[in-house]
Amino acid sequence: MNERLTVKSFGPVSDLDITFGKVTLFIGDQGTGKSCIAKLFSMFKWTEKVLSQKKYKPTYFEQYNRFKTRLCAYHRLESFVRDDSYIRFEGSLYDFFYDGGRLSITPKDNNIEGVAKIMYVPAERSIVSVAESKSRLLKELPDSCETFSDVFVNAKKHFQQGYTLPFEGLRFEYDALNDAGWIMGDHYRVRLTNASSGIQSSLPMCMVSEYLNSKIARREEIKLSKEEKDRLERRVAEIMQDDRFSESIKDMMLRQLSSANRYDRFINIVEEPELNLFPQSQMEVLMALVACNAAFAENMLVMTTHSPYTLAVVNTMIMGAKAMAGADSQAAEQIRQTLPEKYHIRPDEIAAYRLLASNNCYCQSIINPKTGLISKNELDRASDTIMQTFNTLYMHYAKTRKG
Repeated sequence: MNERLTVKSFGPVSDLDITFGKVTLFIGDQGTGKSCIAKLFSMFKWTEKVLSQKKYKPTYFEQYNRFKTRLCAYHRLESFVRDDSYIRFEGSLYDFFYDGGRLSITPKDNNIEGVAKIMYVPAERSIVSVAESKSRLLKELPDSCETFSDVFVNAKKHFQQGYTLPFEGLRFEYDALNDAGWIMGDHYRVRLTNASSGIQSSLPMCMVSEYLNSKIARREEIKLSKEEKDRLERRVAEIMQDDRFSESIKDMMLRQLSSANRYDRFINIVEEPELNLFPQSQMEVLMALVACNAAFAENMLVMTTHSPYTLAVVNTMIMGAKAMAGADSQAAEQIRQTLPEKYHIRPDEIAAYRLLASNNCYCQSIINPKTGLISKNELDRASDTIMQTFNTLYMHYAKTRKG
């Protein structure tokens, strides 16, 4: 947690310096760089993961402009790189520094056991519902969409007994024999490809999130290539045959080696979880994502949004944690009945930022430092404008009625 990203002159991002929390939220007009920032975070966390697994050496990414052609290209960010682009990411295990067209990577002394499962959930996720299986259409989208599609296929197989969506009591069932998904309502049954746009966008997001979180719960081992298995076996043999180590030291080293090949946290990066959803459904989907994030202490959830309802729901979750912190046993039980603890977000866990097109004030935290809540004036600026316009027009209307 508390990983820091500093960016200047990268695509629509003019100048920002932010810290990520267990839950991090970006809101702003379209084209202000919300997704760009989320993709940069995803990119650096993935790179940090593969470096910690020794799948690549830092020099691989530092050479031959691979920052642009390999890392940025995965999310279609290569055209965002400018001559004066400056990026610094201070991660858990590595620091990344890009300046003057060159990337440098510095390892840290931190020793974190286990490996993060990282998922970028793109705004284009509805396409995997429409296509259901891979199609030529996916090839025209960023590589992150194809990755997400692959995981969605595995998630459908994982939930062979069906999956209940977090809203309207809807249920998804997968016919593996015919590779077809079905949405089941109280009085209807419809193919996923013919379901509403809200279902098509939310089902893959929720199902993949829950599926990947289940991997953490099972402490699932990472699938290794033959070369990686051979390297692991050689390392185990070296430890066992080294007489300099006592049996207890050998056991500790082997446990560390084992944990380094198991998933122990889930980093979920979601573009616009509210896509095509009614406000009540937006709330229920967001609660499902937060509950998934709360399942493990080291999980992280990063979201971009246009919706004031998202801010309002997050504020409610923060208030739940604040109320619980000072409650006696009787009040605590009443709070749980109102909002179960799996939906609570502590003030020290949340980071939220507003992005504006103005270079004078591009990125601002919208967390009130006194209350720990999202500032009231950020909850729905559009509604305030609409209400002011309505009141002005109503005054003119009232005058004409009097005349």
